[in-house]
Amino acid sequence: MGKKGHPHMQQSKQSQESADGNSGCGSILSWLFLSVIMLYMGVHVYFLWQPAGSPNVFNARVMDFKVAGVQIFPAIQAYPVENIAGRVDIIEGRSIQPPLLKQRLALAIERNYPITFREEEINAWLAKRLEIKQEGVLAGFAEVRGVWVHFQKDEIELIIERELLGENVHTTSLFMGFERTRTGYRISRHSCHIGQLRLPGGFGHLLMPAFQNMVNELADELQPYYDHKIFDVRVEEGKITIDPRRVEHRL
Repeated sequence: MGKKGHPHMQQSKQSQESADGNSGCGSILSWLFLSVIMLYMGVHVYFLWQPAGSPNVFNARVMDFKVAGVQIFPAIQAYPVENIAGRVDIIEGRSIQPPLLKQRLALAIERNYPITFREEEINAWLAKRLEIKQEGVLAGFAEVRGVWVHFQKDEIELIIERELLGENVHTTSLFMGFERTRTGYRISRHSCHIGQLRLPGGFGHLLMPAFQNMVNELADELQPYYDHKIFDVRVEEGKITIDPRRVEHRL
C-alpha cells in the first residue's frame, strides 16, 4: 500500500505553490506596469524635441488619442508659431519699426502717464536689441533664431526659438501670469512649453538659465521695474500697457 503524506505537509506544499504562483503573477503585473510607465514617459520625451508648428500626421494622432473619451496625453500640444505677431516679417527681413522703448518709458514715468506697446513692436525691438547665442551641450546642434513675446489676456509668453540641425524650428517658452490687485499687480510663472509639450511652471526651472541671460541683457530697460516705478501692467491680446501711476492717481 502507498503511504499518504501527512495532511499538514500537503497543505504546506499547496500553500507554497499558491504563493509561488501569486509571486509570479505579481512580478508580471509589476513588469507590465513599469513598461507602461516607461512608454508613457518616453512618448513625452519624444515630443520635447518635436518642432514647432503644425504636427505631422503621426504626432497629431498621438495628441488626439483618447480612451473612453479621455485624452491620454493632455500635456502634448502643438505650438502655433504663426500666432506670434511680427515674427514672420522680422525673420524674412521686412521692416517693422522698433519703438524707442527705453526713452518712451522714461518719459511716461517722468510725466506720469500709461504707455502701450503692440506685440509686433516689442518683437521688432527684441530682434534689434538682443543677440543671444546658443551655449552648452546644444551649441553645436542648435542656433538661436529669435526671441519673442506673445501677449494674451493677463499673460505674457516669453519665447526662445531655435533652429535644430539647420532645419527644424524648436521653441521653449515661459508663461508669466499678471494678476491685477488693489495695489497694483502680481506676477506668477504658471507654465512652460518645450517642443510640443505644455508643462507646469515648476519645469520652468530647467529653462531659467537661458531666460536669465536675456533678463540680464535687458537690465537697463527693466530698471524702472526694479526701482518700483511701475505700478500697473495690463496685458491684453496683442498689446501691453505699462502704467507708472499709483492707484489713487488713476481716473
